[in-house]
Amino acid sequence: MNDIIKLLWIDDNLFHDLTEKRMALYMEEDIEPHFATDATDAFYRLRSEPFDVVIVDLRLPPGPDDMWETYRASNFQKYGYALLCTVLGEQKDNFDHLKETRFGVFTIEAQEENPELFEAPIRLAEKNFKMKTHAYHENAFIDFIRHVYKSWR
Repeated sequence: MNDIIKLLWIDDNLFHDLTEKRMALYMEEDIEPHFATDATDAFYRLRSEPFDVVIVDLRLPPGPDDMWETYRASNFQKYGYALLCTVLGEQKDNFDHLKETRFGVFTIEAQEENPELFEAPIRLAEKNFKMKTHAYHENAFIDFIRHVYKSWR
């Protein structure tokens, strides 16, 4: 594999529970890792630069931006989902530079609990969804990133 995968991994546990997986990414010659820990940080990163692969946790904190106020008011918890709806739906015209970007979800929730991910506007490929478990090893996670990179929405 000669391509370098420019990755944005969005998860609020990157510097806690997921440290080993995050550190393992730095050891991979074909992955250029970038990180965001809340929906606001991720939104502005996605708006300003292209990525090949974006991996999103569904349960993110919103971050400081007022754009999430409607969700906050209804006690919504899945800001990763809100981010995907915004980037791939409501504001997709502002994200034309992400047309070739492949999206994946890595979350603690089961796939069956999130059928809306596989419908418009997100249309996530079912194989691009992985559930976080303590037994999910770093190598399996890196393989998941490479799989998402090879997939198409």
